[in-house]
Amino acid sequence: MNNKFKKISALFFVVILLFLTSCSSGKQNNETDFVESYTAESTEKNTYSDKISNLPDKDFKNKQFRIATDSSALIFSGNSESIVGKEYYLRNAAVEKKYNVKLTLTDESGLPTIGDRVKTEALAGTDYCDLVILSNSTFQILAASDTLENVRSVPYLNLDESYYFSNSLESTTLGSYSYGFSGDFIYKPEDCFAVFFNKKLLKQTQLPDIYQLVHENQWDLENFLIYAEEVFSVMRSQGAKMSGISSEETKETLINSLWAATGFPFFINEYGSRPELVYNHEYTDAFISSVKNILFRSSSFASDTEEALDSFRNSECFFFIAPLSASDKITGYGVDWGVVPMPKSDINQTSYYSYLDSGFLYAGFSKGTADLTFSGMITSALFCASEGLNQKLKVQTYLNLYLNSEKDAEMMQKIIETPYYDCAQFFEQTSSSFPAVTQTLLFRVISSEGDFQTLYSQYSILLNKFLDSKI
Repeated sequence: MNNKFKKISALFFVVILLFLTSCSSGKQNNETDFVESYTAESTEKNTYSDKISNLPDKDFKNKQFRIATDSSALIFSGNSESIVGKEYYLRNAAVEKKYNVKLTLTDESGLPTIGDRVKTEALAGTDYCDLVILSNSTFQILAASDTLENVRSVPYLNLDESYYFSNSLESTTLGSYSYGFSGDFIYKPEDCFAVFFNKKLLKQTQLPDIYQLVHENQWDLENFLIYAEEVFSVMRSQGAKMSGISSEETKETLINSLWAATGFPFFINEYGSRPELVYNHEYTDAFISSVKNILFRSSSFASDTEEALDSFRNSECFFFIAPLSASDKITGYGVDWGVVPMPKSDINQTSYYSYLDSGFLYAGFSKGTADLTFSGMITSALFCASEGLNQKLKVQTYLNLYLNSEKDAEMMQKIIETPYYDCAQFFEQTSSSFPAVTQTLLFRVISSEGDFQTLYSQYSILLNKFLDSKI
């Protein structure tokens, strides 16, 4: 067995998240069982007003703040009695009171989608909305059609604040132009990739507790494969139909999710500078070797994506890689499962990072917007008031509905606190160059005998040709 396991303490170390202390242990019967205990403090102290108290004051005389979005539930929950609904109401009310505004959704009529409407109104120069919040695939189309303002030029929008995800801003930046950004106001934690595992199968081996590995920074690519192959071997020896690892995602997506989990950048993509492809070659070589062993050389990996979910439900698979949203798909099938972050590159990596499913959201501003000062002030307040909110609400909701223990809730918090935004996903509609140099390069090398240095050089040329026409 790997020598790393000798370092693992025999004591079981559990850390309970501070914001979960109000919840009783284990699952609750339904969401409303703990609404009162959860919302009481927020209602009494009105913490959202406190959060935005240091932002500039302004009376907008009951002006409407119009939001164009295809994800209205992240702003106005349809269930006012739920935890989410009550917290969104309190947050929105605090912003409306401070600035004497009314938050509202734009009219969506007239065209097939809200994205089409935003694009049409922007090209016409119409003052249609004050804030655009759309999914990545739609948002990138707006960027490609030159219908979005440079968010760097919007007054009162201090994008260096902690309530904006800096990586999201970098992912939409080309030179001195940034198209969009994200933060907890529009964050969907369930889009983060994670590793689900079968607790019953783990107990049939002599392997240490996985939660403890995560705590002690031992949860890396090497141990990930060791666990998969050990469980696979033990169960196969007992005659069970078994795989160590499965996923509904393609191998290309899995490679990118594993790369994102290392925290290594695809680019240096700083504002005002030319993006530069910067795979760290030493680390990249090690990563390529590790992931090739996991996805292409290990007999424990099951490549049939169509049967992966059923395999995990039937306890025929130990690890299942998927976004956190898969939790509802595996709940209620009698599987005693847990969840942990995607593995680090090695034990020296300090943080866990999470690749996002492609449906994530960006915020930005449509050309034609008449009052960008108004847009900047209210947008800042909404993002500021929302810092940490969707993360907290999602963990509590998942603990109630899906997760089997508060240890899993703690793992979920680790999974969702550092989302990774990939610029290739944003620019894939505008050029094949960006997806090629990020999402395709590693896949081509790992899935074949392609030479990394040769492809790296070729893709650098491809990227620079694209940048020459844009910057």
